[in-house]
Amino acid sequence: MNRFKGRFGLLFNTWIGIILLLFQMPLQAQHIKVMSYNIHHGADRNEVLTYREIGRFIKSSGVDIVGLQEVDSICNRSGNSDQMKVLAEITGKKSVFGRHFAFDGGAYGLGILSKYPLEDIRNDRITSIRANGEKASLALLSAKVLLPGGKAVRFATVHFALDQATRLVQAKEVIEYLGEDIPVILTGDLNAEPETKEIGLLNQYFELSQGNDAYTFPEKDPVKKIDYILVSKGKVSKTMKSVVVTGNTLSDHLPIISEIILD
Repeated sequence: MNRFKGRFGLLFNTWIGIILLLFQMPLQAQHIKVMSYNIHHGADRNEVLTYREIGRFIKSSGVDIVGLQEVDSICNRSGNSDQMKVLAEITGKKSVFGRHFAFDGGAYGLGILSKYPLEDIRNDRITSIRANGEKASLALLSAKVLLPGGKAVRFATVHFALDQATRLVQAKEVIEYLGEDIPVILTGDLNAEPETKEIGLLNQYFELSQGNDAYTFPEKDPVKKIDYILVSKGKVSKTMKSVVVTGNTLSDHLPIISEIILD
């Protein structure tokens, strides 16, 4: 009996030691597969509606979180469809829509699709200058994404203006809005190439997850990099893999995908 108790005690102490060691070990790094995609109001360059095909493409890509630009919600030009609702149904992901402004019987804006729960959803407003010089605003859509293991990131998507002066203002506003303690992933059509001042300003706080030659526009024979996935400096371990999905003609932009590793 004493021998049995001794063996049982040794085994028990061994398991306790293993459990304590596991608790002391750092959590395993978190891999997130992210996409940014300007979907051209759910249509290809010939204005043929493709948003359902876009949904099937997103699902087949295996991405976890998607930032979408140029999204229609109940607009006449896209068949009065709630595009984010349709994309959520097709992909099986949670969705949120951020409205820029009313348009064509509905609204026009940004969207996020996520495999993981979303909370603290924000539609911060960045500066927009209309053709007549009047100041307006556009959406900077973001949400806190709750990842497995208790980690969280702030995921955002944005669409910058065509003129550089406004883009510089918008870049400063984005930096101000997204200054957080948790890691930030910023996606968007920034309408600017990597060597411009506005991208240089963002690079003070964010790292590009893809090279300067990752051309995204137009979708056929692309010659410009204007679509981005950026990650906050010092809070994201690294980008493991990045691709531009060439040959995709569902929009007038090419989608981009990055796999990001969090410590």
